[in-house]
Amino acid sequence: MERGIRPLVLTWLALLALLALSAATAWIPLGWINTATGLAVAVVKALLVAVVFMRLRAGHPLLRMTALAGLATMALLFLLSGADYATRTEAPAPWQQPSTVAPRLGSR
Repeated sequence: MERGIRPLVLTWLALLALLALSAATAWIPLGWINTATGLAVAVVKALLVAVVFMRLRAGHPLLRMTALAGLATMALLFLLSGADYATRTEAPAPWQQPSTVAPRLGSR
């Protein structure tokens, strides 16, 4: 195998293993550990893709700053969404009994 292809193939195999892990944990009822495992697997997958396929480690500093700005924007959106969800009060819609309407016959 060529030297330049080897990291790509190893990363691809690692991504497949992480895919199998996330699929396996979806079938095993572990409670909150499923969520934690899923988030951890997602973070590792994102880091692998960013470092290997996007070449952020050896990339131009502007590329790294752009990726960091994207992460900061996503973190801000998650933070604001969480704050919105945490501060909302539950306001259920009032129940209204459906009225019974007799079917109309004809074209009036």
